[in-house]
Amino acid sequence: MPKISDLDLQTWNRKHIFDFFKNYENPFFNICANIDVTELLSFGKKNSLSFFQTSLFLSLKTANKIVEFRYRLDGEKVRIHPVISGGSTVLNDDETFSYCYFDYFDSFKEFSNNASTILSLSRSGKLNTQEERSDLIYYSIIPWVSFTSFTHAVSSVKGTSIPKIVFGKYFTEGKVVKMPVSVEVHHALMDGLHVGKFFNQFQNSLDNPGKYLL
Repeated sequence: MPKISDLDLQTWNRKHIFDFFKNYENPFFNICANIDVTELLSFGKKNSLSFFQTSLFLSLKTANKIVEFRYRLDGEKVRIHPVISGGSTVLNDDETFSYCYFDYFDSFKEFSNNASTILSLSRSGKLNTQEERSDLIYYSIIPWVSFTSFTHAVSSVKGTSIPKIVFGKYFTEGKVVKMPVSVEVHHALMDGLHVGKFFNQFQNSLDNPGKYLL
């Protein structure tokens, strides 16, 4: 099993950018864009697959391929996680929400089996924040609004560097179904280029779901 490693800051070509942004009062930036989920919805319907699970899996698979999404601040160090998983809001029956944590597996079948088990057991109505973990991406699901921008509640930004991804309500535009996605990241660890790579690679997987979900 690969272990967490440290990024060599002295040879990192972004060190001057890292030093510039790391002590900002609010070093996060957010990009929102609409993605095309037409093929994913069609594929999921034909194969009786959960849209929540398939979209979460494909976004995690994408994020794991982009090393910057696995960088985390640890004091003055930048740690590199070998694998990152997902923590997501899940709506409870009483209209509160819980946090559920979904381990990443390369195989969608394994991921889905584990996610289904977690969902059946973890809707306790209590928040399980798992603040000791940094090997995560934080997800929120807002299926009631096709938002065009998004901001997060923040208790303290100091030392926090976990990316946040939000999925909104999908909508039809002609024959295409689109869904708003918000990606918020720490500017000391990555730039718009890296978020752009995420959106482009995520879209590629959404356009070819059978390649990644079977």
